[in-house]
Amino acid sequence: VDFGGSDAPLSASTTPCNGCYQIPWALTATGVSWNVPGIRKLSLTGTILADIYLGKITNWDDHRITSINKGQHFPNLAITPIHRADGSGDSYAFTDYLSSANSTFRSQVGRATKPAFPSGPGAQGNGGMVTVLQQTSGGIAYIAVAYLIAHKMAAAAIENQARHYEVPNLRNIANAASVGHEASNGEIHIVNPPKRAKIAYPISTFTYCILQPTDPLGNGALLKQFVQYALGAGQAFGPALDFVPLPKNIKASDEAAANRIG
Repeated sequence: VDFGGSDAPLSASTTPCNGCYQIPWALTATGVSWNVPGIRKLSLTGTILADIYLGKITNWDDHRITSINKGQHFPNLAITPIHRADGSGDSYAFTDYLSSANSTFRSQVGRATKPAFPSGPGAQGNGGMVTVLQQTSGGIAYIAVAYLIAHKMAAAAIENQARHYEVPNLRNIANAASVGHEASNGEIHIVNPPKRAKIAYPISTFTYCILQPTDPLGNGALLKQFVQYALGAGQAFGPALDFVPLPKNIKASDEAAANRIG
């Protein structure tokens, strides 16, 4: 193929890609949505989310949920945690956050593109996650924010390291990226950033373009133009789907990498 795309960096893969470039060419987030009658807003901590996906918190009227969502009446309704059945960068970002926030989750499940969750149904792709969540009363799911916007679904406010509950909007995603630094291999870690990022949404992530420096299909010149377009004029289409324009320092290193595509 000419190129691939992933919300997870190459280091998350068990398949080596010797000599591959990974260019962080988009910036967005993984949201958490729910299907609970009467509940229009939801705040969650990493530990609560981890315990839900570990099967330790099983009902929506659990005091750990109600205590941080005062003023709302949660029904006596079983929680159904929904996860991706296929390999997914959203799964990587989500489990990266839960592993960072909860040591038990880190030891029992860990961060992965295809984690082994102990409970709950799986769904194929973000579209499948939306469908299963909409059909499951009591469900909770992690979904790319562009899909939440497209389907007019709410996103939970997730606790960051500054102990603030933030939703995945453009400002909060950009704040998470403000403390990220690009490694020599193009990887940038911005999940659960340090508390100096006060309004950061903690499940923010870069999306990577992964390619060979010399295109094996012989479309190097066209591929180079396409990547340069995505890094330049194409960024203007992002905000409507909750993709934040690339920070200047990241864009500069990306452009340098794009210039080496042959």
